[in-house]
Amino acid sequence: MAATIKDIAKKAGVSMSTVSLVLNRKGYVASETKQRILSIMQQMDYKPLRSARKLATQKTGNIGYILWEGHFSEVEMFYSQVFLGMEYAARKNDHYILLTTVKEEFDPKENLPRFLRYNDVDGVALAGRVPHALIEYLDNQQLPFVLIDYELPGKNYNCVKIDNYNGAFRAVENLINAGRKQIAFVGGTFIHPSIKDRYRGYKEALEKYNLIHNDYLKKNSYCEDVETSRAIGEKGATKLLKKNPAIDAVFCCNDTTAMGVISGIQKSGKRIPQDIAVIGFDDIPPAKFNSPKLSTIQVPKLDIGKEAYKLLCEIMNNPSRAPQTRTISVDLIVRESSY
Repeated sequence: MAATIKDIAKKAGVSMSTVSLVLNRKGYVASETKQRILSIMQQMDYKPLRSARKLATQKTGNIGYILWEGHFSEVEMFYSQVFLGMEYAARKNDHYILLTTVKEEFDPKENLPRFLRYNDVDGVALAGRVPHALIEYLDNQQLPFVLIDYELPGKNYNCVKIDNYNGAFRAVENLINAGRKQIAFVGGTFIHPSIKDRYRGYKEALEKYNLIHNDYLKKNSYCEDVETSRAIGEKGATKLLKKNPAIDAVFCCNDTTAMGVISGIQKSGKRIPQDIAVIGFDDIPPAKFNSPKLSTIQVPKLDIGKEAYKLLCEIMNNPSRAPQTRTISVDLIVRESSY
């Protein structure tokens, strides 16, 4: 039979309330007594029931991690790494991270994730672009939440974002310093603020070095109002090279798109990087195994997850605090595609 709090208290020679204080990390318990109780728990292989903890503390010990379905299928490698970062950080505080996805056509009355329906989480991390109706629902419910790699125009919510602008600026500046003059951009929808900021960094780097003139941006920019993909990259490279064969570099909104761009350039008979250099953004795991190996902006995805967890815990402990935005720095990684 499994050990109970009563068994632990009896063997330690203390009250059940003292054992409860140690379990819930609240109140004062003498260090020697605390260590004796923890040692006995280990000896007796005691495992606290989360249901009992919930009754005692009004906390579930669970944190929700929600992704839009499209992100999970298209760029799962990015957000799964962010999830792992949260998971690693949560282990230290005995939190469980519960992962689920939601559809684009989200209605709280019909599509609410089960852990929200049954009030089984203490807070939520929303990764990437999620339905605005879900954000509004959490706000109305006053449930602590953090946006990861996403912002809502005109709203001030807690979020952990990537330094998209400076990362893009640095990538394009590197291409310019290497002597590239006709630098193209390939990307997806600007609904996602990260893509919009990366395009702004691209454009302002060109402006700084006086490269934009006449119809430069029109000839060298390809964006589709859909989620990013390899297909967009390949299609974009093909169309841009027909429009402007003089293109000598491409900055891509992310690595998935960049891999498609590389494929499109190779099919056109151009060489990478001799004829056209390519730089992506995110540094997803396949980037370093691509052929050629992809130059990119490295985003510390585990750090994003850890910071999101840290911020969410701070909000859960102090719900009335003013919303914060925390920005994660990025770095340029030069590989074969842009030597």
